[in-house]
Amino acid sequence: MASIRDVARAAGVSTATVVRVLNGGATVSPDRTERVLRAVKELDYVVNGVAASLSRGRTRLLGLLVSDIANPFTGQVARGLEDEAVRHGYQVLISSSDFDPHREAQILESFARRTVDAAALLSTGDTADGVHRLLRNEIPTVLIDRRPPDLPTVPLVRTDSLSAARDAVRHLIGLGHTDLGMISGPAGMATASQRLAGFRAACTEAGLRVRPECVREGFLGVDGGHRAMLEVLDLPVRPTAVFSFNNMLAIGALGALRDRGLRLPDDLSLITFDDTDLFPFVDPPLTAIAQPAYEIGAAAGRILFAELDRSGDGTAADVPDVVLPTELRIRASCAAIAAVS
Repeated sequence: MASIRDVARAAGVSTATVVRVLNGGATVSPDRTERVLRAVKELDYVVNGVAASLSRGRTRLLGLLVSDIANPFTGQVARGLEDEAVRHGYQVLISSSDFDPHREAQILESFARRTVDAAALLSTGDTADGVHRLLRNEIPTVLIDRRPPDLPTVPLVRTDSLSAARDAVRHLIGLGHTDLGMISGPAGMATASQRLAGFRAACTEAGLRVRPECVREGFLGVDGGHRAMLEVLDLPVRPTAVFSFNNMLAIGALGALRDRGLRLPDDLSLITFDDTDLFPFVDPPLTAIAQPAYEIGAAAGRILFAELDRSGDGTAADVPDVVLPTELRIRASCAAIAAVS
């Protein structure tokens, strides 16, 4: 395989001249440019993309930090970001912390050492220290879905969790439910507190009292949803409808209902944040709030490339939050209270 030195020797120029020609340099004479390009063709020289990128101070990689790579929402976000990256000649390095704060800190440390040119963060942890390190090292950064404390100026792409949750619970109340429960996310997580606030706001507007024992915190994941729903179902008086923080908790909740021999919506109504492609096909189909996950990832990519193109120094621009709309997709998992035994 030909090397850059072979090309330089065949063209009768220095390796630096070859690099300038391959990078589109306008300072090289037409004669030398023609000789270099002819040598490249004759020797079938293939540019080392990594080396070329590093010579320009770029890795041509975007970093994406996620907490749970198995979550369908995460996958759609990654697809949106990746498609935007490909349009700019970039690739995406996806790193999953699996909800481990130490692992998350290691990933951010790796990003900060310039293994990536820019970073998108979809995380459940308190990543403020790690993000500050990224910014000090001039790595453009965008947050997805939630903002950790002490990061008021970092761009964020999100939906309105509070309003969407309130609308979902209003749907349940409109069906006549007056005793509602919620499987929430971790208390310190911004979106968990926002969705719980939306749940409580809808109940307060309707003059309903929320029984404290009907609100259960589920650690994110199927197992957390399973345990939390079992706790709800084992109450002396169980609520007639439950709102789930996200899709993975809802899947766990469905397993708990099966374990107890209960069926939606005959014994309980269930609604969840984060629709998936599978929810229309479960029995019964699950009512869910759909977030535009693909567009969230694409919007995050557009912000990062605007930052990379703006100055190249990694300083954050004054970018307002990008707030994208949600959609409540009503299916058969919720029924009017008269139909609930």
